[in-house]
Amino acid sequence: MKKTVKILSITAGALLLANTLLMTVIANLNIGLVPVAGLGAVLLIYGLFFNRLSTKKIINAFICLLLTVLLGFGGFLAAYGRNDNADYNEKTVIVLGCGIRGERVSVGLAKRLNKAAEYHEKNPNAMIIVSGGQGPQEDISEALAMKRYLVAKGVPEEKIIMEDKSTSTITNFRYSREIMEKEGMSLSSVVFVTNGYHVYRAASYAKGEGFLEVSHLGTDIIWYTIPMNYMREMLAVIKMWVFD
Repeated sequence: MKKTVKILSITAGALLLANTLLMTVIANLNIGLVPVAGLGAVLLIYGLFFNRLSTKKIINAFICLLLTVLLGFGGFLAAYGRNDNADYNEKTVIVLGCGIRGERVSVGLAKRLNKAAEYHEKNPNAMIIVSGGQGPQEDISEALAMKRYLVAKGVPEEKIIMEDKSTSTITNFRYSREIMEKEGMSLSSVVFVTNGYHVYRAASYAKGEGFLEVSHLGTDIIWYTIPMNYMREMLAVIKMWVFD
């Protein structure tokens, strides 16, 4: 049993560190990589020095508590994000932006946009707000890249509204609401689209910004982005609970 735990710790730690290196190369740098690397280092060190460290009850308790909290927290976010509640009669779709590389949408953002395009096929009367400003390592705004992607998918340009100032989830909804109020659009018939792990926090911010009856659609993510995205989201949810 002890040998199995040692091997699992070394393997998990090495895989998490390798995943950190991979995501550093293929994705924009973000804070989610730091806890992934940290957890990988902790597990690797624990495994390499297992015979010595496993005799310390406080260390064993810390490792068990850490893994239990992470798995439970991540499971909650994943389960919440799978509970889609759109009825496809909403008047407005808000697609939340995430990082692009240059002018190209990321894989995670493409999944959100594909879901929005599918929604358009079922409800072509709904307006689509693509929400996202321009950040580091981005040559254009996320909103413009998103609009181009949807148009290429066959969504009419006149059905798309760009919100290109936001830099966070909360401002995605804040600035989208301002556009909707200016255009006389209803705030009570809205669905937002994002990746599943992000739905819980996005729904909380949406309600705080006045979208009291907002629906949501969650999408999956590529498997190798799971550690980074979930770690970053856990930190963001804790920040929301404490400060927002």
